[in-house]
Amino acid sequence: MAADKSEKKKRKKKLREDEPVATQASDVEVHTQASDIDLADTGDAVQTQAGTMPAPMPTVGTEASTMGTQAATTGAMTQSTQVRRILDDIAASRRKSRKNTHVHDRRLGADLVQLPEITDIDPADAVLADPVITPSKRLCWKCGEPVGRKSGRGKGPLNGTCWNCGSRYSFVPGLKRGTIVADQYEIAGAIAHGGMGWIYLAVDHNVSDRPVVLKGLLNSSDSQAQAVAISERQFLASVNDPGIVKIFNFVEGTIDDGRSVGYIVMEYIGGHTLKQLTTGKTGKPKLLPIEQAMAYILEVLSAVGYLHSVGLAYNDVKPDNIMITSDDVKLIDMGAVSAIDGTGHLYGTPGFQAPEIVQTGPQIVTDIYSIGRTLAVLTVDMPMTAGRYDDGLPDPATTPLFVDNPSFYFLLQRSTSPDPKERFSSAEEMTTQVLNVLRETVALHTGVPRPSMSTVFTPQRSTFGTELLLAPVDGFFDPKDAAIHDPADIARALPVPLVDPSDPAASVLTSAALSYPRQTLDTIRAARADGFKALIVADRSAADAAVDPMHPSVELDLAEARAHLELGNLDTALQLLREVALHHGDSWKLHWYLGICSLLNAEPELAFERFHEVLVAMPGEVAPKLAVAGTAELIGYWLSAEEYTSNEQMAQVERWYEIARQNYHDLWLTDHAIVSAAFGLARMILAEGRFDSAIEPLDEVPTTSRHYGTAQISAIVTLVHGRAPDEVTRAELFEAAERFEEISWDDPRRGRLQLIILGTALGWIDAHLDDDQAADDFLGFPFNEQGLRAGTERSLRELAKATRDNRAHRFLLVDLANLIRPATLF
Repeated sequence: MAADKSEKKKRKKKLREDEPVATQASDVEVHTQASDIDLADTGDAVQTQAGTMPAPMPTVGTEASTMGTQAATTGAMTQSTQVRRILDDIAASRRKSRKNTHVHDRRLGADLVQLPEITDIDPADAVLADPVITPSKRLCWKCGEPVGRKSGRGKGPLNGTCWNCGSRYSFVPGLKRGTIVADQYEIAGAIAHGGMGWIYLAVDHNVSDRPVVLKGLLNSSDSQAQAVAISERQFLASVNDPGIVKIFNFVEGTIDDGRSVGYIVMEYIGGHTLKQLTTGKTGKPKLLPIEQAMAYILEVLSAVGYLHSVGLAYNDVKPDNIMITSDDVKLIDMGAVSAIDGTGHLYGTPGFQAPEIVQTGPQIVTDIYSIGRTLAVLTVDMPMTAGRYDDGLPDPATTPLFVDNPSFYFLLQRSTSPDPKERFSSAEEMTTQVLNVLRETVALHTGVPRPSMSTVFTPQRSTFGTELLLAPVDGFFDPKDAAIHDPADIARALPVPLVDPSDPAASVLTSAALSYPRQTLDTIRAARADGFKALIVADRSAADAAVDPMHPSVELDLAEARAHLELGNLDTALQLLREVALHHGDSWKLHWYLGICSLLNAEPELAFERFHEVLVAMPGEVAPKLAVAGTAELIGYWLSAEEYTSNEQMAQVERWYEIARQNYHDLWLTDHAIVSAAFGLARMILAEGRFDSAIEPLDEVPTTSRHYGTAQISAIVTLVHGRAPDEVTRAELFEAAERFEEISWDDPRRGRLQLIILGTALGWIDAHLDDDQAADDFLGFPFNEQGLRAGTERSLRELAKATRDNRAHRFLLVDLANLIRPATLF
């Protein structure tokens, strides 16, 4: 650090004296909009061919550049004087920024993540006094072969033509300090070298001497090709989004060898790229916490989503092209932007670029792939081969990050799927899931719930499993009165997918959303009898014309299947779902309803598979996690309840219970309104024999919940039931008694619960007869054998007195009271 500061001071002094500083571009730690200079670790951006014709560019607006193709002039002024003025301007800007240093202090990701401080970089610090590209980075911009080397393969001058493809290259800046481009932009110096040539810092004398960046458009000596390139990129000037670098102008400048080169003029952004922030001093990558990475990616998704909305694809999302400033996250390199479905020359980076883009051309899903790969590279130690990130993801079973954060793995898995049809269909859809996974991750890491409303599922319709821990109390007289693990209870409680508002039947189904199933079926029958005229427009597109007129809406067909499921017509519902698959293809909603169908048909293993498919597709949603947890617990319980259980079956039970425990745990820590998860988590912890820990989620049930009382009674039962009395501690008995005092007097379970507590305490006393016990007050009785017997007798008689609807039960309670009463002389 001392050496760095010393070097920086020397550079400042020499800049003031207008003396050059011998600094190689590859050695400079701070770059601005210089993302392409360090490509050794991620693979250089390469050009691919999609089709044979140039990509048509859509019209995104009418704003034209003010000085599109003006010829460059150099002026006759003295070089040193002009450079001095430029440096003075930069120094003034620098002094001004020192008075109010900008640091990154805002929270991103829906205000969930506090990001590290980032100090903006002054323009003067970005200029390279003697820019030199290290030999290992000297590659042909077109074919990627080594050029301009001192020896060996690619030996040649710093300026010349590629020995392999004949394309011109230059590793020496063609614009010197003081050069005036288009009578407007005065060059302050080169700041980096990218795939399209040198990148320069300049001063815009027409607009308040603001700093701007000039970046070459095309490495070509053909002036006509330059003009075409500039004409094709004019549309970028009307791209306007806070997450994208602003394009000001398109100009031409004459470089040292007399060639005319086109430049794109962009705003100056004084920040750090994610590539720089994740590269250590030794060059080794530094991984970001997944919360920070997702917060940055959410900003990227917003910018890329804007491009998609105007018919453009970004094509080259990677850490090098994402700039982090004191108050913004921006995409900084627009050189690869093209029209969606465009053909022609495409630029991208191997390891980040979608594998199918050569065949399909730029698509929304190809950008989704690149975003997913970027998120993976930022957070996971991704293997590399020959400087290129390998395709695929590391094994989730052996990657600790994926083991601890399965939702994050599912997010990466879907976004980077080799099959484009399996990826998120839009930036908006991916944004929703990234934000939901971020909420879950922050909640798990901080212990503070981060709930949110789903945009694709209804809230949970009811709860399930909340009374399973009360089986000893409710089944006190007859085990048949106790709650059981019922798949139908789970199915009735789970949320329901919301209707896609873009579906042609959305208005019809929304109006019938609260109808009874039979009313929904009547509505659908009436629409079908009318030939679905309200759903079929007259001027349909060719794609719409291919839709079966008897099945114009997937949501309508799913609603019909759901209505039959709620009426118990499982065979009819299953047949309808098969027709949905036939006419509308595969979807996560189809898997959801197939899972409900399997659950109602008492096939939890099949239901689990269906729900897990939904979870993989929608990793940030509550509904599939709750469904997976409930079915996994059900499978484990049924296996454990079999009469003969082998060691292999017990291992399977443990595996199913672990799946249920993890999902219940993640749900409960994310949202305390999911009460079913609290009770489920308590059951899973109890199955592991951790009685004290099982109480924690029950105590966290909000007092405003209608299940609060049930949770308190369940906690008491957890303390005193389910194990031998001698395994219960004295402290646990007194904690149970203290909790019992808070139970409402009119609670129908109170009498039976008191009897269970006293009975367990009496068993504990019997197991510790040789120990001297203090006769403390315990539910109003001395904590000794005599007092507990008296208390148990009274509880039995009070319970018998309250039992009026079953004579046999009443007589049994009286007999037990006579049996347990303390010994007396009379």
